Amino acid sequence: METKEITKTIYIANDGKEFLTEEECKEHETYVKEILRNISYFCIRCNPDLTETGCYMHRIYAAVLSKNGLFSEEIAFQWALKKFGSYLGESVMGYGFQPRFSVSEVSKEEYEECPATIWGGTPLKSEKIFLSPKSVEGFPENIDYMKEWGFK
Repeated sequence: METKEITKTIYIANDGKEFLTEEECKEHETYVKEILRNISYFCIRCNPDLTETGCYMHRIYAAVLSKNGLFSEEIAFQWALKKFGSYLGESVMGYGFQPRFSVSEVSKEEYEECPATIWGGTPLKSEKIFLSPKSVEGFPENIDYMKEWGFK
């Protein structure tokens, strides 16, 4: 039997991830700084029950990549507004009005889990979307809001 003592240099990124080459480490740090830090996570609750409760029966989990992480919640809101056509709609049994959706910030972990809405004891599957001008590995196919909304 033969034994060898080997010394290796490892490169540790700002987030603690280890790499064998300096180049890989720098690429990862750039990716974290320019992409991952600028992604925010939201839950868009929608499809209110209009027969009895008015409670939202569906969830759409949205990850939003925006320049410098700015206006992410507004981007999620604008996407929902365009998807549902208006913010207010008829309420339960046509009585009055109520919001057709609501947007709230959630954790990355909740986004990744994408939990179902439990309605009458039945789990209703949630959706997961990615609002971003470019695709990013590990996320669903991007919805390019910049292009869709005519921004440059």
